[in-house]
Amino acid sequence: MSLAAVLRRPGVGRLGLAGLLSETGDWMLFIALPLFVLDLTGSPLVTASVFALELVPTVLAAPFAGVLVDRLDPWRLMPAVATLQALVLLPLLAVGSARELWIVLAVVVVESVLSTVIEPCRSATAAALVPAGDLAALNQVLAMLSSVARFAGGPLGGLLLGLRGIDGVILADAGTFAVVAALFAVRSPSAPAAGREAGGRVRLVRDWAEGLAAIRRAPVLRRALVVVALAALAQGAFVVLFVLFVVRDLGGSEADVGILRGVQAIGSIAGGVVLVAAIRRADPGRLLSLSLAVIGVLSLLTWNGPRATTEFGVYVVLFVAVGVPALTVMTGLLTLVQTHAAPAVRGRVLSTVFAVFAGVQALGMMVAGLVGTGAGLTTALEVQGGLYLAAALVARGLAGRPVEEAGRPAAAARPRIRPARVAA
Repeated sequence: MSLAAVLRRPGVGRLGLAGLLSETGDWMLFIALPLFVLDLTGSPLVTASVFALELVPTVLAAPFAGVLVDRLDPWRLMPAVATLQALVLLPLLAVGSARELWIVLAVVVVESVLSTVIEPCRSATAAALVPAGDLAALNQVLAMLSSVARFAGGPLGGLLLGLRGIDGVILADAGTFAVVAALFAVRSPSAPAAGREAGGRVRLVRDWAEGLAAIRRAPVLRRALVVVALAALAQGAFVVLFVLFVVRDLGGSEADVGILRGVQAIGSIAGGVVLVAAIRRADPGRLLSLSLAVIGVLSLLTWNGPRATTEFGVYVVLFVAVGVPALTVMTGLLTLVQTHAAPAVRGRVLSTVFAVFAGVQALGMMVAGLVGTGAGLTTALEVQGGLYLAAALVARGLAGRPVEEAGRPAAAARPRIRPARVAA
């Protein structure tokens, strides 16, 4: 199945375009707001603390967000959330000095909560738009569009900040959410109604417990959570260790850090376009395990590379290359979760996965932050690469019979060779 064929599916084009627009806006603000806060306060510590707040609501609100996703019609929930995301950004326009920093804190927290709702909602909705056999290809396309958003949104954020100031970035980001709300306002004819229309009643604690019980009953989902935790620990450590590595071992600058972080998106975009047809025929568990193993090997090659060369171009190639398995990891993991979680609890299962990833990633950041710049850093880099290899071992054999959907036997719902997704 080609990229164009995937996007022509009813509802898929709008879902993909909405994700592309909203994530482009997110990346614009992600680049511009830290610079604005740093200029406002003059404190790198305050700046870092502001954005560490984003992880807390993700962990705390995700389980309950999953209940809303399962109980409400997603094609009504998504435009409502996108509208709120646009409106919540507007108070940032009133921030003019460090005295109004509390407004920034409040906006960051609320936006994080709203994102915690929209992410599992989009993933659960995607699973209802195509047959199970085409789900991996759809996840691959959506992940590739996410990489495009990252590649475009970062430079746009910096450019807008320079030309129009933070107000220009805020209004542009709010505008993307407004367009997303309009895109979602017309319900897809292929998306079944859910939640209250189906007789569901929201009981937060009990419904959340049902989602956890569904994970406990499914060996594939339990094992997938272990994979998520290991990959998240590695990713959280990477965020901190990567900067130290570039500065200490490569003798690089802040600009070099930005370049290496950005070029990974090139590999993800190229991989998404080239591999979209092949992904449909891939077994999700094998794809997930292989992708994690490749990331682990590339990580270890990168961390040990300075023993042979510090030529910057070599590391650009390595970071472009790692973008391909990073994309297929997300594709494989998502597909496994979507196809092994019953539709009635899919939102809760997905939100739990996202919460575990966010929480363990934060733990990885904190542990890595304790590492010095001597032998401790070298050891930590080796451990970080090893965590991906450990995740690959756990992911080996992750497969199993997916849940039945809409009364269809699972065997008819997907081809003999199964698809996949990942987190990196």
